[in-house]
Amino acid sequence: MNPIEWLSNLQWDRLLPELIGKALGFLAGFAASWFLVFRRRLNAIAKAQSGDSDDFIFQMHRLWELPEQAGDCMLLFRNIAPKTTLHDLYDNIAVREYLKATADATSLDNPILNTEGTLGFEVLNDAMGHIAGLVSTTPFKRETWLFVMTCEDRQVVRKKCIRCFLVRPDDLQRFGDWDFCLNHVQVEKPWHWFRIVALHRIALVWKAERKMAEEEALSSRDRDMPLVDKQVRHDRIRQISIGLNDGERPIGDPYKIDWQSHVEKLAQTGFVLNSD
Repeated sequence: MNPIEWLSNLQWDRLLPELIGKALGFLAGFAASWFLVFRRRLNAIAKAQSGDSDDFIFQMHRLWELPEQAGDCMLLFRNIAPKTTLHDLYDNIAVREYLKATADATSLDNPILNTEGTLGFEVLNDAMGHIAGLVSTTPFKRETWLFVMTCEDRQVVRKKCIRCFLVRPDDLQRFGDWDFCLNHVQVEKPWHWFRIVALHRIALVWKAERKMAEEEALSSRDRDMPLVDKQVRHDRIRQISIGLNDGERPIGDPYKIDWQSHVEKLAQTGFVLNSD
């Protein structure tokens, strides 16, 4: 049978609609896939331009005593681990959504993630375990550091993401004195003023948590390890023993902050310049 006869014997009344239907289905699927990919790309670009990020950063903070200015210090903070992402650290989508919602609820006046309940306790523990494992083989002497999960206000930071702060207890206690922050703490860059505000607010929360822990210790007779369902209330600022580089030095001249220039911006975010 030659090709012409073969074509003439085909049931075109059935074949043609089927071919057209499959072609239209393929084109519709291709268009939908392209639209979803393009939309995802646009959303990613918009997210990057807005400053929102899924990055998860671990930063060490310390006060560097200025040798030529008695009583004055310089705030240094450095990343201590490779940058990771929320997706890499938490594989459970429900946990990631919980963390995003908790991070969005923070502000300059209240930068600490409100990790409530058992889920919050486990989220905090996972982050602490992650950084403890990353720096477990460093040659530096182990010390007690305070660990806290934060997300600073997008109105004052370049990138909004979850930052886990590590700070020595003695340094954080000094940040609790707002007069000390105003008059004796200098920074490496002019825009680092917001980190002083965040550390001050964290110091006040830490003070309140220590007081509550002391009261609970006096009233509780239970000395066993708490069960999972007893972690409804937990400290959001936790102690961790790790070894970090103690040789960090300033990378520039100290900058004294002009706090009066930030009063209006602080007022807009609801922050009151006092330590009460």
